[in-house]
Amino acid sequence: MSFCGCFLTALIILKLHFSASEHSVPPAPILTQTAVRGSSLELICQAPHGYGGLVFKLFKIRQQLDTVEHSTEQQSATFMLSGKDTEKENLYCCQYENSMYSSYMQPEPNDVVSVSPPPSPHLKVEPSSGHVIPGETLSFHCQAPPDHQKQPPKAFLLLRRAVGTPGSMVAPAKLVSQSQEARFNVKTMGREDSGEYICLYQLKLPKTGQLNSTASQPVHITVIELPVPTLSLSQHEGQFLECMGSPSYLQGFFSLFRVGVLSPEATHQASLTQCSARFPIPTYYEHGAQYQCQYSVPLGNSRMYSKMSTPVPLPCITGYHSCTQASTGSTDMALIVGSVSAGVLFLMVVSLLGFIVHRHICLQCKTFSTVSSFTHPQAILGVYDLLVSDQDNRRNINKYPDTSEIYNGSMRYQTSMS
Repeated sequence: MSFCGCFLTALIILKLHFSASEHSVPPAPILTQTAVRGSSLELICQAPHGYGGLVFKLFKIRQQLDTVEHSTEQQSATFMLSGKDTEKENLYCCQYENSMYSSYMQPEPNDVVSVSPPPSPHLKVEPSSGHVIPGETLSFHCQAPPDHQKQPPKAFLLLRRAVGTPGSMVAPAKLVSQSQEARFNVKTMGREDSGEYICLYQLKLPKTGQLNSTASQPVHITVIELPVPTLSLSQHEGQFLECMGSPSYLQGFFSLFRVGVLSPEATHQASLTQCSARFPIPTYYEHGAQYQCQYSVPLGNSRMYSKMSTPVPLPCITGYHSCTQASTGSTDMALIVGSVSAGVLFLMVVSLLGFIVHRHICLQCKTFSTVSSFTHPQAILGVYDLLVSDQDNRRNINKYPDTSEIYNGSMRYQTSMS
């Protein structure tokens, strides 16, 4: 690289260092020239291991020259140079997402390292049939060709290709040291784990950096999952619960479960030509109790179990079985209304008692005040005047007693009160 290229690279690195002092940015990628295609040059912008992006950009000095956008996050992008862009005097760098810029490189039209992908590895799986049930573990063995360019692989990758998808990582990459093979254990969960599985390995070359091999031959995996059964309440030929499985699996074992209970209440095997089983309704059960069913069939040396059916609530069937009120924690409107009514009635009684006590106390206070007023002669005279005035109105008497009589009467009243 020329002195000018080194100087510009140093400036870019210093600028990015100070601008990113407060914000962490992804590390810089590596820009390398890989091939000459006629009058064009091919450059690859490779992100470090564990990093990637959707957008990769190619710059000529500081001018953005090209952009590659991926639909999913990728670790590299390829750029093509043609015409005057292939001249040796040009300087190029690249960037992915908002990462740091790569070091500058100069195209070499006459000194190109052409690198072809390494040969594909060999992939096999256990069980070799590729047929498993949910919960079983698949063991993949990926082996690279021996002594490929005397360069051992650095990592192995296992990918699953579902229908209509380019491929997705199944497990983290296996980093190896001086080994030509790697093993992957994948526990299946359901039908979504079915598809084609492939593996590849990665080499780290001095000039081109990380290089992926071609993919192995695919291995087909089928996760067998039984169709979900259906549970229904039949009242035509007696009262019973019927669990219906798949017509493809006859003579299976059917189990009836109460929701929330792990152990089955009953288990029946279907006949040789049947894919269903009938269960009598329990003699005693809670009104609204829910039941569901499951069936299983043999597969090799093990058994394959279906998922649980949709829960079915049992009503209270009059004349056949005894059911009790379920204590499931559901809201009882009658209980709520009764509780509210009792509370309101209690508040009314307390309010009425308070009013009566208050009125009684007020009457006692008023009586005490009236009696106390009779201890004063002036008050007694006033009362006596009222009494005499009332008698005058009824008897038409205009004679009043003298003061001494009134006083003597008041004294006698006080004596009698005491």
